[in-house]
Amino acid sequence: MNVSINVIEQIKRIYSGKCLEDIGEELEGVFVEKPTKTDIQKLSLIGKLFSNEVRTKILLLLAQAPLPVCALVAILGKDQTLISHNLAFLKRIGVVEEKRVKRYRIYSLKKNFLKEVLSEAIKALYKEEYK
Repeated sequence: MNVSINVIEQIKRIYSGKCLEDIGEELEGVFVEKPTKTDIQKLSLIGKLFSNEVRTKILLLLAQAPLPVCALVAILGKDQTLISHNLAFLKRIGVVEEKRVKRYRIYSLKKNFLKEVLSEAIKALYKEEYK
């Protein structure tokens, strides 16, 4: 359960009050909740998804159509091992799934999962303002 923290009271516990002399008025009535481990994990996942240019390009391409590694290599002009490594990462975190077609694997974006992750992250960032 999250507990609302009165920002002014928390500052008073830690600092001598000098901080509040200048900005206390701005913080009057402001309550916050410490970030939960779940919120941090959701936002960190998004960071991992988009922190790598190759992963971001793969996600943007797979958002348009399921594609095999050979198509991603051809479109992005990158080494096959680099593409495969990033696809393995995306699969491991649950954003991409694969389907075998003969000797090939076709990768697709799990759009519902990605939508859920992004939605939860947005909720975490847009908590009710100044409770």
